[in-house]
Amino acid sequence: MAEASGRFSPGIIDYDSVSVRYQRGRALSESTAKTWSAVVAPFVRGSTQPRILDLGAGTGRFADLLATSLDAAVIGVEPSTGMLAVAARYTKPRNVAYVAGMAERIPLGDSTCDLAWLSHVWHHIRDHQACAHDLRRVLRPAGHVLVRGTFGDCLDGFPTLFQFWPAARSICEQLPIVGETVAVFERCGFSLKDHQRIEQETAAGLGEFAQRARSRADSALMLIPDSEFDAGQAAIERAAAAESLPVPVVELIEFLVFRSAGES
Repeated sequence: MAEASGRFSPGIIDYDSVSVRYQRGRALSESTAKTWSAVVAPFVRGSTQPRILDLGAGTGRFADLLATSLDAAVIGVEPSTGMLAVAARYTKPRNVAYVAGMAERIPLGDSTCDLAWLSHVWHHIRDHQACAHDLRRVLRPAGHVLVRGTFGDCLDGFPTLFQFWPAARSICEQLPIVGETVAVFERCGFSLKDHQRIEQETAAGLGEFAQRARSRADSALMLIPDSEFDAGQAAIERAAAAESLPVPVVELIEFLVFRSAGES
């Protein structure tokens, strides 16, 4: 795990060491899976087995979801061999494949994908310009890039996280902001078509949220001091024990839609 430096920078998280526990802490809840499947579906509607690039696929949590719920051929590109090894342990749909590769040099041919999906990966990419340029290359004309993530200027959607781990907010404030992200894509031939805030039920209650947090698989929780993580974990465990009727933990996730130039 990365040293708790209090500073975020692309590449600071060692995902090879995090990979074993990542799936426990970041697995999609049934509600979250349904939410995002419905969000993505309109972008492939009418296509016969569209080809989706899952860039920064991690352990394959979204690759599997998109392949099964949308009947899409999904290629997961991931730089961490540890994350890919975890993905390989699970039985994957026949229409999912994984390949090692970097976001700045995507190991796919020109005009080979209909859609690119980036989930909580944008802030981990070292060279945003190179990534957006290569996304333009691998997408077919009028293809879409869907960016799901956390941005440094849109942090009011995580009240539970910041209530118990206030130091995590200062980490998140260091992430890229929306305006900078839009500017990068526009310079590379994309246009912003939509910016939504998607409400997702991350956990059924504080108990489930606390259980996920124990894995410390969230970048912000990895980078705060151990003492602050432990104090927050103890506090949420107490709150969960006192919760007689679980209240769902709802978060707001930023969702940016970009389209490349070409026939609409």
